[in-house]
Amino acid sequence: MQLNEFQQLVDSVLLPAAAMSGDPIGTQVGSRRGTATKILVCFEVTDAVITEAQQLSCDVIVTFHPLIYSPLQRISREDRVGRLVCALIEHDIALVSVHTAFDAHPEGTNVQLARLLGLQPIRPLVPVTAMPTFGMGVVAAAETDITIADLLERVTHICGGTPRFIAPPASTIRTVALVAGSGGSFLDDAISAGADVFITADLKYHAYHAADGTIGLIDPGHFEMEQHVASGIIRLLEPAVGAAAELVASRALRNPVQYYIDKHVSSIS
Repeated sequence: MQLNEFQQLVDSVLLPAAAMSGDPIGTQVGSRRGTATKILVCFEVTDAVITEAQQLSCDVIVTFHPLIYSPLQRISREDRVGRLVCALIEHDIALVSVHTAFDAHPEGTNVQLARLLGLQPIRPLVPVTAMPTFGMGVVAAAETDITIADLLERVTHICGGTPRFIAPPASTIRTVALVAGSGGSFLDDAISAGADVFITADLKYHAYHAADGTIGLIDPGHFEMEQHVASGIIRLLEPAVGAAAELVASRALRNPVQYYIDKHVSSIS
């Protein structure tokens, strides 16, 4: 399969019209060979992912997070993006980004995570105009009333890490709004949707003040919420690609954020 044919297949499944305006999706780095026969699917591009693609003889990498977010003023090996772009060109590996086109899909990032948390997706939090089943975030329901402790246990089990949170005003939770990644700008939408709790990442301190007494908040972390995207992307693309190319999930998954745990304090009961 040719690279342009593969990009057309991606666009037929993960609709560019559903992505957020200005989001850099599509082919970010081309290749001389222009083929798509073995495709590595990853959360984001790192040195380890490119090495993995070389070792597996992949000619394309599909990434959830775009590598290039804004116009490059220069390509230099001295910075992360420039170094990775140079490596892709050097090894003749094309790069395709899907980001919010996958987020907005009815079986995309947010629905995938909601189901992993044992929640039943109901509708997008913010539907795309004229495409009501597509949209950013998801409103989901718990099968039975649960507590904030129950939900935090689920989030910690699936996402890992140490979530930050503020409890909702009610003692039981039935409706949850969820935006994987940096979703703080959707707080008002979560409140308008009647959610008991809003789960998203990268929340600012003042968001907790704004939510206090109105809605519960859980912030598991950005990586923690989106770490499962590669398998979801493959599940959606495989039927369209068929036997024309092989899709492989990257094993080079690493959170750049580290956490310090004071062993002395944590051991005190």
